[in-house]
Amino acid sequence: MKNFLQLLVISDYYLAALLLVLAGMRKITSPGVGDLLESLLAQDWISIGQLVFISRWYPPLEIVLGITALSGIQAVFFARVTGLLYLFYTLLLILVSEGYLLLPIDCGCFGQGSPTPVYLLILRNIFIALPLFFFPGNHGHFNRPHLLFTQN
Repeated sequence: MKNFLQLLVISDYYLAALLLVLAGMRKITSPGVGDLLESLLAQDWISIGQLVFISRWYPPLEIVLGITALSGIQAVFFARVTGLLYLFYTLLLILVSEGYLLLPIDCGCFGQGSPTPVYLLILRNIFIALPLFFFPGNHGHFNRPHLLFTQN
């Protein structure tokens, strides 16, 4: 059972990292901002300069973080960083929705897309983020998640 749970956590790690790479690439190929950033701007949480900075530099950051996580270097550390990123994004969704969880928002996660109810985005991010904090961490500094089972 323990190996099965570790396999689920490791699979979630790869899924989260792959989603970061795909989301970053999609944002670069279809420029623009989603409802989330527009709402943060409209509610004066960020300025127009910050909006431009985020929309310009966040996609490459997602790609670099995702590729680094996929490489297995410092996997435990990057699992937690990725989990924190997903939870931070969830917090932004909650702030923007102002409690209206059925409100459809185009989060801009994968470039311009179709609006999704906030509660589904929150659940998706939580289900991706929480297992990352249980990533097996007793295998040294250079962890390749797919090799964790062969070291026993």
